[in-house]
Amino acid sequence: MEMSDGLKREVEELIYRDATLLDRRAWDDWIALFTEDAVFWAPAWASEEETTDDPETQLNLLYLRNRGHIEDRIFRIESRDSYASVPLERTVHVIGNVLVDTVNGEEVSAFANALIHSYSRKGGQTRASLYDYVLRQTGDGLRIARKKVTFIDERLEGPVDVYHL
Repeated sequence: MEMSDGLKREVEELIYRDATLLDRRAWDDWIALFTEDAVFWAPAWASEEETTDDPETQLNLLYLRNRGHIEDRIFRIESRDSYASVPLERTVHVIGNVLVDTVNGEEVSAFANALIHSYSRKGGQTRASLYDYVLRQTGDGLRIARKKVTFIDERLEGPVDVYHL
């Protein structure tokens, strides 16, 4: 796969769709954006300048190792079996600065920035994050193989779940 304007548009569309489906709680469509071996990871801050870098052995805000784990997380949200998600907060993701970094065979590395506003009965809050994606061309089109979300704030108030990321 080579870099083209069409590929850039496809990458942007996928990243925007990821955010929009979360905001609209279109869970099945959102899950379908991920490959079976997808990793969804939000590292914790290890120091003032560095985040954790090994999700298997270090602290994370969220770490889902494959699409099955993503599906399990959504099941808990939908079944109201997730205390942190009752009542479910409303969110709006504003995505910008989408950049394609590299193209390597069927995989594309891309970056984006996000502002995520969430609202619950306790009020609203806005958080900022950096997105690092590895996207893969599949028979169903471009899909998310890895999504790393780095919150800018090192202190977070309230729960953090997939729809906050």
